[in-house]
Amino acid sequence: MEPITMAVITPFLIELGKKGYEKFTEKGINSISEGAITWIKSLFIKDEKPKKALLELQEQPENKEKQNIVKAIIENSIEDNPEFAIYLKELIEKLPKNTNIISSTKNVITGNVNTGGGSFINGDNNQIVN
Repeated sequence: MEPITMAVITPFLIELGKKGYEKFTEKGINSISEGAITWIKSLFIKDEKPKKALLELQEQPENKEKQNIVKAIIENSIEDNPEFAIYLKELIEKLPKNTNIISSTKNVITGNVNTGGGSFINGDNNQIVN
């Protein structure tokens, strides 16, 4: 699988690990095709319970080793049947996007700051300790 594709898979894996399969599909179950749901379930769910790889990812969603194990499972599935790449693309596209927004901050500095050789403090109640 191409490195770019693997980079796109990582947020999917983290989301899957944090929320688990049930929570992941809860919000978007109507928008995700039955084929994609069946495919991902076949990889990570057995008898309505998460398989070991998914359980470990749920316990440590940021762990690179756990992510790599799940990536390998997905890669092997797509290598065996390239049409599954369509399902992966669908899941990634429908995965809620995370955005970071910083608002109501009063510690915004723009432009150059020239302290004239003195100390510079940004923020509330910050102190210089020597």
